[in-house]
Amino acid sequence: MYDGKLAVLTISRGGNVTATYAWGDIADNKPGVADGEGKIFGNTLKLRRLPNGGDVSAVMQADGTLAVTYGLADRTYTGTFTKQ
Repeated sequence: MYDGKLAVLTISRGGNVTATYAWGDIADNKPGVADGEGKIFGNTLKLRRLPNGGDVSAVMQADGTLAVTYGLADRTYTGTFTKQ
């Protein structure tokens, strides 16, 4: 199991976002936090590559949860995030 949190800080016209992503222990990557920028396309938020090399995308589901994919070092981790 891997822990992660996503906080969308701003959303501007055209779907541009700023966000903070936090992750727990994952592979050889120690826990950390990174600020990032990205864009919303329909119901999908895609962040630009984070400073640690991670790629994050999140798809809003009908039940209000986010189906999140986190890619790092040729591995892909998936999970569901709920609003807290």
